[in-house]
Amino acid sequence: MNEYPIYSYDKEADVLYISFAPGEKATAAVELNDNVLLRFNRAEKRAIGLTLMDFSVLVQLTKFGPRNFPLSGLADLEPAWQDDVIEIITHAPVNQILKVAMYAPSTVELVPIASVEKPPISIAV
Repeated sequence: MNEYPIYSYDKEADVLYISFAPGEKATAAVELNDNVLLRFNRAEKRAIGLTLMDFSVLVQLTKFGPRNFPLSGLADLEPAWQDDVIEIITHAPVNQILKVAMYAPSTVELVPIASVEKPPISIAV
């Protein structure tokens, strides 16, 4: 696996493709929400890539800091898949781009949320 991810930005579609293992095919993919697709090797619990749709919106700062969005796709997964995906997104290299946290709207409800760290490359959005 490369030490640094490879970024490819499609300005017209406003999609950022991030490859952690160029040339390697993913064995699984999960839509974390309508804008974030995680591709990974499930057997090795290793990220292969991320696709960030509407990238310019995802990285816009709000009045209170980075834009956060729910990872609603996690709720659709079976528990074993949830555990695998949470492990992948909360560890390097994904956690260097996708900052994951929990929002607690009540004492019994937890909602996984994330924000996107602007990549360390120049992307005109």
